[in-house]
Amino acid sequence: MRAIPVRLTILTALTLACSCTRVIAATEALESSKLRVELETSPYSFRVIERSSGQVLLASSATAFTEKRFPAREAGGITRTPNSVRATLTLEGSKDKAQVAFTFTGPEVLEIQTTGGNTEQGLTYQEFEDRGEHYYGIWEYPFGANIDNRGAEAAFLGVRQMPDVNYANVRAPFYVTSRGYGIYVETATEGQYSIAKAGKTGFAFRDTQMKYAVIYGPSYAEIFSRYNAMAGPSIMPPLWAFGSIWWRDDHHDDLRDVANAQEKVIQDADRLRELHIPAASIWLDRPYATGEHGWGNMDFDPSFPDPPKMIRDLKDRGMNLLLWIANRTSGRLFSEGTANYYLFEARWPAADVRRPEVYNWFKAQLDVYVRQGIRGYKIDRGEEDELPRSLENLNAILVPKLAAEGLSAAYGNDYFDFTRNVNDTARKYTAVWNGDTQCTFGGLAISVKNALRSGAINFPMWGSDTGGYIRVPEKEVFARWLEFSAFSPMMEILIGPKRTIWYDYDQELVGIAQKYVSLHHDLIPYTRSYLNEAVRTGMPVMRSLVFAFPADQQLADMWDEYLYGRDLLVAPVTSADVTARSVYLPAGRWMDYSTRASTYVGPVRVSSDAALGAIPVFVREGAIIPRGDILKANNNWDTNWVPRLRIEMFPSSSDASRFDYYTGEAVRAIEVTPGKDGIAVTVPDLGVNGTLEIYCRNVNGVQRDGKKLRKGSDYSYDSKAQKLTVSFQGAAAFSITGATGVFGSAAASR
Repeated sequence: MRAIPVRLTILTALTLACSCTRVIAATEALESSKLRVELETSPYSFRVIERSSGQVLLASSATAFTEKRFPAREAGGITRTPNSVRATLTLEGSKDKAQVAFTFTGPEVLEIQTTGGNTEQGLTYQEFEDRGEHYYGIWEYPFGANIDNRGAEAAFLGVRQMPDVNYANVRAPFYVTSRGYGIYVETATEGQYSIAKAGKTGFAFRDTQMKYAVIYGPSYAEIFSRYNAMAGPSIMPPLWAFGSIWWRDDHHDDLRDVANAQEKVIQDADRLRELHIPAASIWLDRPYATGEHGWGNMDFDPSFPDPPKMIRDLKDRGMNLLLWIANRTSGRLFSEGTANYYLFEARWPAADVRRPEVYNWFKAQLDVYVRQGIRGYKIDRGEEDELPRSLENLNAILVPKLAAEGLSAAYGNDYFDFTRNVNDTARKYTAVWNGDTQCTFGGLAISVKNALRSGAINFPMWGSDTGGYIRVPEKEVFARWLEFSAFSPMMEILIGPKRTIWYDYDQELVGIAQKYVSLHHDLIPYTRSYLNEAVRTGMPVMRSLVFAFPADQQLADMWDEYLYGRDLLVAPVTSADVTARSVYLPAGRWMDYSTRASTYVGPVRVSSDAALGAIPVFVREGAIIPRGDILKANNNWDTNWVPRLRIEMFPSSSDASRFDYYTGEAVRAIEVTPGKDGIAVTVPDLGVNGTLEIYCRNVNGVQRDGKKLRKGSDYSYDSKAQKLTVSFQGAAAFSITGATGVFGSAAASR
């Protein structure tokens, strides 16, 4: 393997004390083309420096080992290779020694590995000087109040009951900072973080070894990309997983107009069809099986008299059936697990899936459902003391993994899991829902924060229980949550007693549900393409504005607006009695996406209509927004249904635009290029035909593949809406003579 180009030097400073005794302070320096590491040997410390500017990115203030936190005081026994420095650490207060190694695994990635202490008291602690930077990541739950973690201090474990939401448990031992670097600890052990407390930022993990990477960007996008390459990418779900998902907390309740739970499942599916609400899945929550707790016998109870028929009936309606599962045992799982010594001792014991024989046993139990046609799971629990806390992080990787492997063996990639308790590398197996939220505006607000925080740790396929979970949502809360969920990659909607949209609310809410579930469905081409980008690059679908506009200090902790993909700025309404809300537009030119009329030059704050049923959304200049109906799902109301795309384009007057469209098999680039003679548009073969809707002025003529088109028959132009509409089939190149973008010059925008 070719060595990474680095330079190693030894710097020595000599000083003379008054007694004429010479004191030597030695510094070991290691360089890549991007970074420089300086290791002070006595007293031990190190710092990482950006070579291009000389700026110190981070500086250690303490490295310690074992529960007693014996600090490293001196580094000796230095050994070197072309790309690494290793040293033995002398610990204050202990006769034990520790080791540290600094290795450049790439010009932008410095790996630091420490080893020390003993197994009984295994703990490694690292602390850095806080330099006023903003920290994003680690937990889905906002311990720092919003999206910046400054001031946060919490365990790196599953989260229990918290204000506004219980069990918001996505986590990864990774954070990114506003100083152009991130830190990723490669571990699944129990840990603790303290961020910007008393001028220090530190983390500790219960192990005698700790390996972490300092990941240099300097941009957020570059850091996310490198983290994505190290820790692994997100799941890329099948097309149907982007459709809306419906569920009830207990299908045995609320048997209005039906005789049993199975009939309720089919009735819900039929009612969605009657209302023309596009839907792709229903899932069953516990209890649905026989025995204690309605889980563990790996069957269905008598309220589901013919489960294979239920699964077939849903499939005939274009929908898949998913099930609740968890690493909890009762019924047959408990008796078999106990007999074979597979379980932890607990009130509701879990299986010790660390052991290969237990892992395979649990996976085989789930295969009972897979063979019947179940296409995925909602994976619950694992953080409520069913197993030792020291194993929670590992369990939150292994359970999603075994569930995905069982489904994949039967269906390839045509399955979908989502989980509330998931850690780091498990992102490749499962999507996320954010736990049990209160049915309040507080629950909605924290869900927005959870979404953005999950994106920062590379869990982009995210959703929430629309309307909340704990208690029954008022109409206004439900409506606002439907609006928000339309601009989330996963849209999961809870109905049931007193909260079924078509039974328990008025026609206005039914209309809002129809509007926003249909909008979410129509955005699938856009959402799926950006989810694929997240898989490739680690850049989230729901993006904190600071990641796109890092120089804007107003955005450092802003959570109530976000980018959906690159080009849609979404401003959810998260409080009561709102008819308009203030929206901050960052630098650039923006258009009100609802009216397609007013344009603005940022940075600017504007007032936007936010009456019930309206969510403020703005589109960026140069945007390309693929929309359309490419998933049939439960659609039986369109007898001539064929997949169709509708690609909206908002050309810039000066800069070219590109959208990487994901077909399900490959990425194909859609391009828009303004020029002195008009606008050129190139559409590759996307696998689906459709129309282009191009917002532009001064259309003098249109050519497709060099052939002049006739206005009225081949294309249309609405001068009032400033919208050109033209169809495409397969690959096509368009030339729009004389056309300019609707945003105009900065002076012309308002």
